[in-house]
Amino acid sequence: MLSNQPEFNTVRVFNAPLDLVWRAWTEPALFGRWFGPKGFSSRVKNFDLRAGGMLHSCLISQEGHEMWAKFVYREVTPKTRLVWEHSFSDPEGNLTRHPISPEWPLKLLTTIVLTDLGDKTQLHLHWTPLDASDAECQVFLAGMDGMHQGWGGTWEQLDAFLAEEQA
Repeated sequence: MLSNQPEFNTVRVFNAPLDLVWRAWTEPALFGRWFGPKGFSSRVKNFDLRAGGMLHSCLISQEGHEMWAKFVYREVTPKTRLVWEHSFSDPEGNLTRHPISPEWPLKLLTTIVLTDLGDKTQLHLHWTPLDASDAECQVFLAGMDGMHQGWGGTWEQLDAFLAEEQA
């Protein structure tokens, strides 16, 4: 293991109240309408929002390629914080390697912290490899630009969803 675990952080302020942003992350029908990088749609297979519970979903590219993911929740603090183990999976929920980058860490520890700013909400996402080898940590470090692009596109989709919900 690297002595300093690599970290990825992104912060975004959304033009929506905390309650709506929280619901977007915690209600399956809403989550499936926005989650994923720009150009992808999302389908939720299972959603059990509690410590030890699991979200199992599929991202679908415009060409129809599927990429399955699974979140195993560690902490659910209403309207404040979600913590989960984030990994790729197969359609049955078994852990798999990244479909394009087999040296990508098998699991990432993900934390989102929401801050109420009145009619806006700040979201801070923190990502770090979990139980990863040095080689996996190096691949994670090398992927920072791609993570900013992927999460940036996801935030764009969340922005559009939140605007639609408030219209």
